Amino acid sequence: MKKLSFKWPEKLTITLAILGICLIYLTFFPVNYDFDGTVFSHYLRYGLMKNDLQTIQQPQHPLYMPVNYLLYKALNLTLGYNPLEYFHLQLFSLLFGLLTLWLSYKMIRKITDQRFFQVIGMILIAACYGIWYYSVEAEVHITGLFFITAGFYLLFFKPENSHRWTHALTAAACFALAAGFHLTNGLIAISILLVFIVEKKPFVKIFQFFSFYAVLLLLELAIFAWVSNINLIQFYKNQLLGRDVLAGYKISYWSGFSISAPWESLKSVAHGILFPTSPVLVVLSMLLFLAAAVLVVHGFVCCKNEERKNYYRLGLWMLPYFVFFSLWDHRNIEFKLNVILPLLILLVASVARFTQKKTKTVPITVRVIAITLILVVGGVNFYSSILPANNLENNVNFQAAEAVAKTTPPQSIIVIGGCGTELSIHNKIYIPYFALRRTFILDWMLGKGLSLEEIRQRILREIENGTAVYFFSEILHESPTLQQVFKNHNLKASDYFNFLKTMNFKEKIPLIKGYHLRRIGR
Repeated sequence: MKKLSFKWPEKLTITLAILGICLIYLTFFPVNYDFDGTVFSHYLRYGLMKNDLQTIQQPQHPLYMPVNYLLYKALNLTLGYNPLEYFHLQLFSLLFGLLTLWLSYKMIRKITDQRFFQVIGMILIAACYGIWYYSVEAEVHITGLFFITAGFYLLFFKPENSHRWTHALTAAACFALAAGFHLTNGLIAISILLVFIVEKKPFVKIFQFFSFYAVLLLLELAIFAWVSNINLIQFYKNQLLGRDVLAGYKISYWSGFSISAPWESLKSVAHGILFPTSPVLVVLSMLLFLAAAVLVVHGFVCCKNEERKNYYRLGLWMLPYFVFFSLWDHRNIEFKLNVILPLLILLVASVARFTQKKTKTVPITVRVIAITLILVVGGVNFYSSILPANNLENNVNFQAAEAVAKTTPPQSIIVIGGCGTELSIHNKIYIPYFALRRTFILDWMLGKGLSLEEIRQRILREIENGTAVYFFSEILHESPTLQQVFKNHNLKASDYFNFLKTMNFKEKIPLIKGYHLRRIGR
């Protein structure tokens, strides 16, 4: 008698997998409110309240604010949609995170026909820290990653349409959109050029693609410059040279050509897969990364010539990003997403190929190892990072801002340092966004050329106008915050403390443990 077997429909399998990932992602949205995400949320709130898109533009990611402003407005008008701006941006990231996973699945599907590896590979990508965190955070990076993945998929994984000029135009549009969500995504152009050179593409095809890309990207930037009235050339020059336009002094993201920078950059890739919070997990993170790298290299060496195109294509996708971000902001995981994703796709391809070489079916031991790997990576990332970030009590910066809101009248001004410690840095955006209070930031005011006397006069004018003004405790005594302010602006400690003596300090208002406010009297 013939044995009956049942196979889940392929589309149902991947749909259930993505829905399951969506449910987990959505259930454990972080409330650690990262700095950049809070800045974006504050900008979005201001634009929505004032019906003003022009003043909330950001040249580093010219499409992010306009797209979210228009999307929020449209949903509000049609559906009465009115969530916290931060939550809206998290939902935006979630959407593009899930779409990126779907495209990753389609890429893996083009490489191997074993459904187990197609689905388990996508789940592994979803479990890695960089993809998980930036799919649920109010950040720009996962959207850019989606458009890069989409362009790469169209260009190299859909050969049936590759002869059409519309195909090149669509891929170029995806890459131009990616740069709109962070300009460093433009590095993909180097990757594409390298692939074209290796594959000996005709010059006409190369010229056609890059003409489309250049026209679309320049058009995007030209429209942005016209709408925002921002001098993009000067802004990008300041970014590259490292001059902070708000604080005035020079801050450089460049790491220089040190020996340690590439190693630190490799560590950030490893931590983007498994995020360590202890020395043991640091070792485990590096071991997993090294194992993945060895398997990928082994897969490349052992595969047939016609199979190698996937390796060098995905490898050249990674290369410009790794090199550039080993020199610029080299410890930051968010800039390694374009290394992590292709690396994990290659890992899945290598393991799938090795297994297929031995047997047509996936052995039970391989299945167990793969599932165990996902449980380890996902479990460590969940318990070390995602779950703690889901608890608002762990967010000291938010607790301080909430205390400010409860203990000060509306329209108050809080004078803060704005540098030196995590709390002081986050106060710059947490107090305006969560406490709805204005701030005077010493680091920025001094950076704009104001003297201590001019700052004092500005404070006194606010008090004369009936505004309550408070000093945050970090700038009332010797502290890391003040040390950084003194260093940034060549300010003498004696001059600053003499400045404090001219203030008529009144009552002390407790905030959270170790911090308080002091009100300034007339």
